[in-house]
Amino acid sequence: MSIGVTYYVGSEVYYLTPLVTSVTWSGDTTTASRQVEVSLINTLDGEAKAVSVTVGNSVRVYKDDREIFRGVIFETDVRSDGTFSFTAHDYNYYLTKNTDTMKFTNQKASQIIASICKKYGIAYGTIEDTGYVIPQLILRDKTIYDMITIALTETRKKTGKVFLLTNEVGKLVLRERKSQVVRLIISDSTNLINANYTESIEDLRNSVRITGKAGEDSSGVTVGNDASIKRYGLMREKRHESEMTDAQLTPVANALLAELNKVTKESDVEALGDTSVFAGKSVQVYERMTGISGGFYVITDSHTFDASGMHTMSLKVSHVLELNEIEYEAPEEEEASSTTIDGKKIDGIVYETGYIATAYAPALGGINGSGTGLTASSTKVDEGRTIAVDPTKIPLGSVVAVYVANAKEYSGLYLAEDTGGAIKGKKIDIAVVPSNAKAFGVKNVQVSILERGSGRADARNKAGRWSEFENKWTKELAGGSDSFSGGSDVRSNVVKLANSYKGKLKYNFGGKNIAGGSGDCSGFTQYVYSKAAGMDIGHGTSTQVTKGRLIPQPQAQAGDLVFFKGTYRAGVSHVGIVTRSGYCVSLASSGCKEHSYLTGYWGNHFMQVRRVFD
Repeated sequence: MSIGVTYYVGSEVYYLTPLVTSVTWSGDTTTASRQVEVSLINTLDGEAKAVSVTVGNSVRVYKDDREIFRGVIFETDVRSDGTFSFTAHDYNYYLTKNTDTMKFTNQKASQIIASICKKYGIAYGTIEDTGYVIPQLILRDKTIYDMITIALTETRKKTGKVFLLTNEVGKLVLRERKSQVVRLIISDSTNLINANYTESIEDLRNSVRITGKAGEDSSGVTVGNDASIKRYGLMREKRHESEMTDAQLTPVANALLAELNKVTKESDVEALGDTSVFAGKSVQVYERMTGISGGFYVITDSHTFDASGMHTMSLKVSHVLELNEIEYEAPEEEEASSTTIDGKKIDGIVYETGYIATAYAPALGGINGSGTGLTASSTKVDEGRTIAVDPTKIPLGSVVAVYVANAKEYSGLYLAEDTGGAIKGKKIDIAVVPSNAKAFGVKNVQVSILERGSGRADARNKAGRWSEFENKWTKELAGGSDSFSGGSDVRSNVVKLANSYKGKLKYNFGGKNIAGGSGDCSGFTQYVYSKAAGMDIGHGTSTQVTKGRLIPQPQAQAGDLVFFKGTYRAGVSHVGIVTRSGYCVSLASSGCKEHSYLTGYWGNHFMQVRRVFD
């Protein structure tokens, strides 16, 4: 082979090249890192492993003795016949695996990147000067890759300069993307193998109707593009914004129309391989049958090397350079809480409604057997003491659990209001957290409402309801969920079927032949819902995003639909099926995979969660 693979375990080096059957080296302009997928026959006699390859160790890939990849193995797959494969990511992948809160003042993006690398021990090489000094960035609970992306986005907006992150010989590198003097020419008369040009109006909408405060049955505001309607026929999007007047709806409708009234165009090229061509580079492409012609940016690339030495590459190309960009939104600064005990700030309880309850510490032995009283923000609350909290002063996500005096029949942690019954004029919902949920001190815990009441006495009278609630929650926890839902056979069937297709489908824009092994994102979700739930949710993300009802992201449950925007066009553009808290399965250009919808690339493009069955 012209490709070489070496595997490292500490100071020991293993040459895997004789065992390798294929290598795929790929990347995308919208992701932090490149990856390799290596397949091999990991046995010499058909009975024992030739070498033990495990996750966490490093690997390097060479093309004609030149290193093209260095990274860490994150996933392995071994089969009984001795075939073996693994997936490795370069070291920039760690940018997506660390979340933090940081503040930067009067620093360039290049300085921010260098300081982040130093803090996290990430090796880096050349980091070119980005020039623009960003006055301030306050970045809370973001991956460090998102922080870097925000800094580079701010730089591009002010200077017009585009900087690209890469990783070379294990070191993060940042360079300005400048015009290439020489572009590789891909032509049907020389090195082009095949090409595919796709145009689709599947997701196009050339009219938008939005209703507002007057109600969903009112006329609302309707806008349309006459030229598009005449050419493609009327295709209308309907939305409802209950808090907006018709006057406020007009600019919203026009903006939505501009996003949706677009013909989707994609160009895919397969050619003889050249390792100098990868995501972010430019190429010239000429193919007569499809009409693809001119200069293009490489958006995604996938290079395949087989055992015979054949090297081919598949490229998604575009006239527009697609980058992962995140707009900076300055957070609202929170004032210090006026509620203190012994001069120390006390955190309160935050409901999913956003209201804050009072914390009550009875004489029952405290939290989780830690002694009498309640600990909040490292401050001991004396027995029987009440803490009043201003709901405008506590960040959403703060959680404190308390016992209810003499309510032994509840046998668990409890969120309750004070006997006063109101905080700032708002009634507080009574909710419960069972003792085995281990929710104390955990942020962003989903709390389901048990009953609306006026105080602890009312809550004690709900013992029967509590027992039913705790049993359901306990059952749900045993199944691996971290939120109360009550369970559902239909949901289980949807998730089971969706997961069964992981790694088994090929992406085909506009396709719906999932049973035959290919399709697009909405074709996949349509098929799964039809087979597992007996429901037709239609095809196309613009159609499916109108189904069911909108669900707040923290309340997402397995089987819900999760939508993304701006992945290849403005507006809704991708859909997946929630499998567990924070994760979904979807069919994208990289295949059918489970991925986070809260972090990394997909987190940046998260749009909404919708529930189409209860």
